[in-house]
Order: sequence, then structure tokens, then C-alpha cells
Amino acid sequence: MTKINCSFSDSLADLIIALGGVGFPSKLLEALTPVTGISHLSLVHLEEQDSVTYLFSASDDQVKITKTMQQLYLSIYYRLDPNKEFLEHFHSDAEVLLRRLQPEDITDQDYRRLWYKSMGIADRISILTRADKGLYCLNLFQTKQPFSDQGIALLEEHKTVLSALTVKHARLSGALSSFMTRDTQIATLMERLESINSQLTKREQEVCSRILLGMSSEGIALDLDIKKQSVQTYRKRAYSRLNISSQNELFSLCLTTG
Repeated sequence: MTKINCSFSDSLADLIIALGGVGFPSKLLEALTPVTGISHLSLVHLEEQDSVTYLFSASDDQVKITKTMQQLYLSIYYRLDPNKEFLEHFHSDAEVLLRRLQPEDITDQDYRRLWYKSMGIADRISILTRADKGLYCLNLFQTKQPFSDQGIALLEEHKTVLSALTVKHARLSGALSSFMTRDTQIATLMERLESINSQLTKREQEVCSRILLGMSSEGIALDLDIKKQSVQTYRKRAYSRLNISSQNELFSLCLTTG
């Protein structure tokens, strides 16, 4: 067994003890950083109903991934995550895949700009596990340089153990992050819209934030207790202020501005 493998294996007992507790993400980062060089990790669950659940994250002091960026990913950006295509690629829940994602592998320019410019990510490896009606994605990020061959080999060798640990922790901890509530997602999107154009009225922000969450005009009207025609009016006014004409342009604006 190599020195690197010994280092990771020595951490397994601490990880098992930490399962289900608030300290598990940091323990996992501490175990993997010396042997892979990662600066940030996260666990999300991409669900079959086109939604996402945040489970945990951990970072070193150098990472630029802010809480607001995480909230925006969970509200909007996850729809562009290439890992979504793997929801249909698994033959059984027992299967575990390792997938590497480098800048040149990302075809969507907005998504590439978000991860590799705004957040400063140099490389990402995801350990993917289909379970609980969706896809668990343990995302491991390098911010300084690409993963080494040795680091990739270690993750490939231990992907089943890492998958089992993270899925078990998710099931034991059982609670969503406090910033995953729907109201908080809407508040985050309204703040984002305010930063893009401070001339938007509160009602225009309320309507656009719900458009970004994928709600229909009928759903927005019911949610805000206003008429559908009013929703359409607020949307038209907001689009005019933002100098856009479609929902896709609204998504793109939120992805690329600032």
C-alpha cells in the first residue's frame, strides 16, 4: 500500500465516527485534501423531478465559492450541470461512477464562466451514485491546478467507499440546509435581480424570481395572490427594464452578470 493510500485509510475510522454529525464534511475534506489536493467539496442530490437538494459542503480558506453562489446554483445553475444526464445512465442503484469535468468539457458558455471564472475552479471530479429517486453527486474541486494522475487513481480506487460514506451520512443527518427553503431561494434570487438592476420594483422582483424557479404564470399568480394578467404585466415591465425579451434571456442574465 502506498503512503497516500495509508494516509486516506487512516482517516476512515474518524469518518465513520463522524457520520451523521455536523463535523462530517470538514472531516472528509481533511481526509481528502492531503491525497488529492482538493480545496472544496459538496454533496447534492439531483432528483428525477428536475429539482436539487443540497446536503453539505466544506471549503478551505482560499476558495471563492460563497454561500450566495451555492444558493444560486441550487436555484438556477443546477439545470446546466452535466451530471444531470447520468440520471438515465445507471443500470442499478449499486453502480458508482467517477466523472471528471474540466473547462474544455463544458459546452455551455454561461456554465463554464460560472465555475471556471467566477469561482476559480480548475478541475472537478464527481462521484455519482443513483439512490433515493435521484443522483447523489459528491463533487470534489481543485482551485489551483488539475487533479494529478495519482489523485484520480486514488479516487477511482476508493469511489465505492466514498459513495457509501456520503450516502449514509445524508440519510443519517436527514435535514436540509437552512438555505434550501423555498422562501430563502426566492429571497436570494430577488437580491440577485436587485444587484443586476436596482430599478426593478419589489413586485417585478417577486415575479421574476419565481420565473427563475420554473413557476408558470398561473402558479405565480396563485402564489402572490394576484391575477394572471398582472403577472404578465409585471413580467413585461421587468423584461423591459432588463432589456430582455424571454425567460431564457433572464436565466442567461442571472448567470453572466456580475
